[in-house]
Amino acid sequence: MSLKNTYLLAYNGISFLLWFHLFFRTCISLTSSFSSSPTSTSSTNSQLLSIYHTLLPHLTFTQSLAILEVLHAACGLVRASPLTTAIQVGGKNLVVWTVMRKFPHLVANVGNGGIWGFVGCELTWGVSEMVRYGFFVVQVLRGKAWRWLKWLRYSAFVVLYPPGFLSEAWLVYVCLTQAGKGEIGPLYRGYLFAGLMSYLPLGCILYTHMLGQRRRVFKPANKKA
Repeated sequence: MSLKNTYLLAYNGISFLLWFHLFFRTCISLTSSFSSSPTSTSSTNSQLLSIYHTLLPHLTFTQSLAILEVLHAACGLVRASPLTTAIQVGGKNLVVWTVMRKFPHLVANVGNGGIWGFVGCELTWGVSEMVRYGFFVVQVLRGKAWRWLKWLRYSAFVVLYPPGFLSEAWLVYVCLTQAGKGEIGPLYRGYLFAGLMSYLPLGCILYTHMLGQRRRVFKPANKKA
């Protein structure tokens, strides 16, 4: 195996395991929350909020690690658009660093629904990244991914992207509308507003990009059929 493939196998394998751990821990915490006594609302809320406090450091590290993918694309290490990769990776990192970490009292909050935006990001990001990194690992090892995994890689986004975008946008909206004047100034508020307004156009760009990529990937198979 070449040095390049060894590095890509290590990077994608580690990333897969990190996202699997995040997704698994989130599911376990959700299960524990909903299996609590129906009358124990405070216990349920406490378990929900523990998802944020326990997993945020891990999410921060895992999502920040993805910045390397912009370099991978820019250096030609992988066949990917540097611009599209930067939009995807940069957008998620901005949500993590400038929203999730900046406003813990608003994100880790059951009353305003902030915690559900956080959980939504954990679940949708987790599934989509496990599929993506799992695909790359198999591709490096075998030279070609299994047909079902290839289909999943280029189809899962159809159902995962919309709730993922909505979860991110919801967190930005909550922080924009509920952050006090003493917490953020007009520039930061303008930044959050601009970020919120960008979700529709950027979301459409990424979604149509993925649809186009899906058509290109499956076009040869359709022609042969």
